[in-house]
Amino acid sequence: LAQDGMFILIALIDEKTGKLKKSPDLISRGFVYLKENQELLREVRIMIKKSIENKTQNNSMIDFDNIKNDLGENISKFLYQKTGKRPLVIPVILSV
Repeated sequence: LAQDGMFILIALIDEKTGKLKKSPDLISRGFVYLKENQELLREVRIMIKKSIENKTQNNSMIDFDNIKNDLGENISKFLYQKTGKRPLVIPVILSV
């Protein structure tokens, strides 16, 4: 954590449709400076949207734990590929 920092993503999902209500919020502490890495953040937002929509598609019940685990793994791998750092990825999924 001291070397690679942490990366928090906050996604708000509509329970009825399974879609994101708005673009996910991303918070970085000790990982990358957000203002200098807009392209990386754009790619992460796209990954989050696709991952959530794939997991909630055709499901009457949304499994939030499964979505969190999947997002944590996928985003962590992606960030390592792009930056060579392994930040602690904390997905926060909220439903409305």
